[in-house]
Amino acid sequence: MKSPSRLLWAAVLAVICLLAPPSPAAQQKDGHVVEVKALLAKDAVHPGETFMVAFVLKVNPPYHINDNAPLDEFMFPTSLSFEEGPFTAVETAYPPGHKGKFAYSEVELIVYEGETVLGARFKAKDDLAPGDHKIKAALSYQACDQTSCLAPKELAFEVPVKAVPVGTPTQDINAETISRVPFKKEGK
Repeated sequence: MKSPSRLLWAAVLAVICLLAPPSPAAQQKDGHVVEVKALLAKDAVHPGETFMVAFVLKVNPPYHINDNAPLDEFMFPTSLSFEEGPFTAVETAYPPGHKGKFAYSEVELIVYEGETVLGARFKAKDDLAPGDHKIKAALSYQACDQTSCLAPKELAFEVPVKAVPVGTPTQDINAETISRVPFKKEGK
């Protein structure tokens, strides 16, 4: 059971986060303080193939966002979601954040700041037609600075993916960035 003071603190934090006006630095493109760049591991994919995508997040200063598994149950986790389509997400990978202490929280938090690389492994449908396709994705996050938090946001975006017939050669690309994603070893 939660202590009354902890619940009161959470309620006060929620009200402050929702009522606090965004700082001038928060006035980013489309109201987002996070940018996402998707990098595929291959220049094209085959029907039925599994492939990886790195999502490079740039969190604009002075903000940070919670990692995917925040230590405080009242903090909003960063997460990726994907619409069903020609590709199915079979794994989503989040790196561990780093610890930080901020004025709006009594406890230490785990956050992402600056650049962070998330990732996902996808499986192309077996009947995927050659041509240009898209992965429809969304990043859910809550940005905070040293003293307060903005309301949670969802940033929708699309990832272009080229499909080619089985037997058509493809090239590995973006290996350095892909290697930064903490994917599980295949087969585990």
